[in-house]
Amino acid sequence: MRKISWKDLKLNIRLPRSIDKASCLPELEKFIGQERALEALEVGIRMSSMGFNIFVSGLTNTGRRTFVRKFLTSKIKDGRVSKDWLYVYNFNDPRSPNVISTPAGLGWKLKNDLESFVEIMVTSVKEAFQSDDYQKKANALQSENNERKNSLLKELVDKAREEQYLVQINQAGVATIPLWNDKPLTQEVYDALPDEYRKEIEKHGEKVRELVNSYILELRKLEREYGDKLKELNRQVATFAIEGHLSELKKKYKDNIEVTDFFERLKKDILDNLAYFFNENPDAMTFFKRRYAVNLFVDNSKSTGRPIIEEMNATYSNLFGRIEYVAKMGMLDTDHTMIRAGAIHRANGGYLILDAKNVLSEPYVWNTLKQVLFNGNLRIENLEHRLGFVSTVSLKPEPIPIDVKVILIGEPWIYQLLTAYDPDFKKLFKIKAEFDWEMDFNSESAEKFCRFVHSIASESSLLDFDRLALKEIIKKAILLSGNRKKLSIRFGTLKQLLEESSELAKIEGAAVVSRKYIEKAWNGMRRRVSLYRDKVEEEFERSTLYVDTKGKAVGEVNGLTVVETEDLSFGIPVKITAKVSPGSEGIVDIQREAGLSGKIHTKASLIVQGYLHARYAQLHPLSLNAYVSFEQVYSMVEGDSASVAEVVALLSAISGIPLKQSIAVTGSINQNGRVQPVGGVPQKIEGFFRLCKIKGFNGEQGVIIPRSNLDNLVLPDNIIAAVKNGLFHIWTVETVDEALELLSGKKAGSMNKNGLYPKGTFNKVVCDKLEKFYKIAQSAIEGRKKKK
Repeated sequence: MRKISWKDLKLNIRLPRSIDKASCLPELEKFIGQERALEALEVGIRMSSMGFNIFVSGLTNTGRRTFVRKFLTSKIKDGRVSKDWLYVYNFNDPRSPNVISTPAGLGWKLKNDLESFVEIMVTSVKEAFQSDDYQKKANALQSENNERKNSLLKELVDKAREEQYLVQINQAGVATIPLWNDKPLTQEVYDALPDEYRKEIEKHGEKVRELVNSYILELRKLEREYGDKLKELNRQVATFAIEGHLSELKKKYKDNIEVTDFFERLKKDILDNLAYFFNENPDAMTFFKRRYAVNLFVDNSKSTGRPIIEEMNATYSNLFGRIEYVAKMGMLDTDHTMIRAGAIHRANGGYLILDAKNVLSEPYVWNTLKQVLFNGNLRIENLEHRLGFVSTVSLKPEPIPIDVKVILIGEPWIYQLLTAYDPDFKKLFKIKAEFDWEMDFNSESAEKFCRFVHSIASESSLLDFDRLALKEIIKKAILLSGNRKKLSIRFGTLKQLLEESSELAKIEGAAVVSRKYIEKAWNGMRRRVSLYRDKVEEEFERSTLYVDTKGKAVGEVNGLTVVETEDLSFGIPVKITAKVSPGSEGIVDIQREAGLSGKIHTKASLIVQGYLHARYAQLHPLSLNAYVSFEQVYSMVEGDSASVAEVVALLSAISGIPLKQSIAVTGSINQNGRVQPVGGVPQKIEGFFRLCKIKGFNGEQGVIIPRSNLDNLVLPDNIIAAVKNGLFHIWTVETVDEALELLSGKKAGSMNKNGLYPKGTFNKVVCDKLEKFYKIAQSAIEGRKKKK
């Protein structure tokens, strides 16, 4: 065993003499402590094959998002800029808008050029149709058509008269009237005529009606010919009016085949819709402006490299786009100008950063994302239409090819779940970038840490930090890591500490941040999240929770547990008791029997039994009833860090030797009785220290920890001061026997080759008591046999 000196607890943080404040160092250019993650990101970004997307795995507040963002920003400065994407009207199928891609910056030019073209085109065509030349040609066509119609009608009237019929054409139609003595035949005269005359009149009437039908067909043919000639005239006039303007556009965009093809279709559509130039509702300007409007779907005109899009609210529409609607006269209306891009479109050709938990929690997002990555394209479709909740007719835009590198950021448990339950995950996310939460503490890393402080101060406009403040920040980073040889790189928490300490210094009018402001901010951060811990300590103060810190007791020992809340981990002392009697039930863990034992704790209880059997049942079987309990613990007990305390409580109960209640114990054991390391040692020590402070120090209180946890002795200054002044003590042990000697004040004793222990030792007393139990048990068995 070893008693730890206060000098061993003190953290010696050395900085080069040249560092008197943070600003004397250059800012940090790269993230520190993430070499493994950096290597993985390099591979993932370099690979262009399908499936080399990246899952960034790490704890919160380790700076994952900032790291990824800065890393990607350094990689896009290669001159490669993603395309612009535009949706335009589909002249063949208006419900399926066409997509056009252009080099970055050309999209908004095309949009503006087409807006200007429509205004010029409509004005030019209207002026052309209002010109004297056009009116003369149109009137000439109409006059020619009227002459031909009049000639046909005269011919029809003459031929009908030959058949003794009069033909009249009016708005109601064509009327054929028989003649009698060159006068229209009245009904009275017709009824008085003999039958042979009436039959003759009907016969001539049939001929006239056939003649009328043939002439009507000729008239309609004339109208069609007139209409075709007028349309051709209009097309010629309109073509002449727009050709020059359209030729300029074609010349400007001659290198883009998609755009020039669209211009050809647009020209044909203008000529096919010249009727709108003669309508008032809608007028030509309104009609063509909406029809030829360009939806600049993705605009990369201001980009200097490939896009980096971070979408932390990855709803279906935010990620995959949507089609919007407007209400018109009680109905929903939409067109190609109302298609909106999602994050994946804006990131096309670049990088998309997503929060894994958010992606998995939003309906249909994860499955759709997988489909896009597998297929390499995306058709925009509103979620309500995809699910069949809405049956209204909607647009079906042409799919856009997607080439994007997705970076999912999540915690390790999410990666494990996806790997275990989704076979597609590893096909699409072949690269895992693991973020560390700590780094080695040495002179080089200390200097980098100071540079990190300078970088944060510059980015967030904080005050400068002096030398002692820098040392204190490093100390807090070691405290957060829980290891004297490590620095925590949970930069989110550290950044908050820097920001709060700077603000405190500003409030007091300080020029720089000194050590006292770091301490003040640190204590404030902990106090805000320590309500539950303080409530527990109130219970200790009122003696509602029974844990003694003075005197001795048989079968009782102070164990140490750690409580994890959302924002704070802290230690709570727990009284562990053991009661024994002769019998054959063996060791009963009350927590396990009550269903309040986790799997690791159950395993630890079985290891304790194995140790006791190996140590004390060599000459005769264990014959006892033993009960171990965590007093006043009503929640689940998990972990093996109380196994040393359970063993010494059991041995005290068996031997009747009292144990010091001024000492708390933590540590796990193996079946050979060696004490193994456990977690949460700093929190456990602080928890018992705070209890001793409440109950009052007597100079005997302290904690026993495993020797292998020496590096975890990262303690606050008040505990170190108490150790220095002899008010509090810390011992390290390697075996259960060493813990027994400290707690009982008796020699443990070592087993000789005959399996016996020296007289007067703790283990000898235990063996003698167990032998007595065995004899009592045997006597009871023999007594039962005699009764039978």
